Amino acid sequence: MMMERYEPFLAHMEEELGTEVELFFGNDFTAMVEAMRFGHIEVSKFGPSAYVMAAERANAEAFVQGVRDASAPTYKSFIITHKDTGIESLEDVVGTTFAWVDPASGSGYLFPRAMMLGAFDTTDEELDEMFGNVIFSGGHDASVRYVINGDVDAASVSDSQIQRMRAAEYPGIEDIVVVAETDPIPRSPEAYRGDLPESLKEALLNAYMSFDDRGFLEAHNYHDGFVAVDDSAYDVVRDTQERLGL
Repeated sequence: MMMERYEPFLAHMEEELGTEVELFFGNDFTAMVEAMRFGHIEVSKFGPSAYVMAAERANAEAFVQGVRDASAPTYKSFIITHKDTGIESLEDVVGTTFAWVDPASGSGYLFPRAMMLGAFDTTDEELDEMFGNVIFSGGHDASVRYVINGDVDAASVSDSQIQRMRAAEYPGIEDIVVVAETDPIPRSPEAYRGDLPESLKEALLNAYMSFDDRGFLEAHNYHDGFVAVDDSAYDVVRDTQERLGL
């Protein structure tokens, strides 16, 4: 199913690069960082937080990001709940069962966690104790489903995940309530290995920025396609990690 969805993108990459391209779907961001570190992959999409890790550990270099609006290449993290939980504010999340996405996720962990630390004026260690129970779902879509099904009371997810599921009229998405949101976060970058030939880096940049399959782009919330980005856009992620002592 995933491979079928990416067929237009794969065909475009092969035509533009003039070579066979193998598409791989990783289980989590950390696995993709390690795959790039050991030279198993040349290019990967990373969440903002995972990209900083990849830049440090795997010599990754951000070069494009898919954007909904090229004039504002950012997104936000939402704290969501089900309308029947009675949770109406961030303060009401205290004592509940809560789902983070992944420790390497910017919108599923890093930025909403930093927001909570500021809102509750607490420490990183004390924050975990404020919840009734905490799980890591492994994916934004999984976190939304957990909230819909009542498996957790609340969760942190990217705004784009909610937008996609609303557009698809996913069953139960109408019952999801947003109770808090973070400040803007730089969108997830596509990054290549820093040791690739400069000619290949330029070809990859051109291939991404010339991709214009509207169905694919809008399904991924990339209405304005891919735009160029560089490493400095993710300094805000580094600053947030430093505040959290990561």
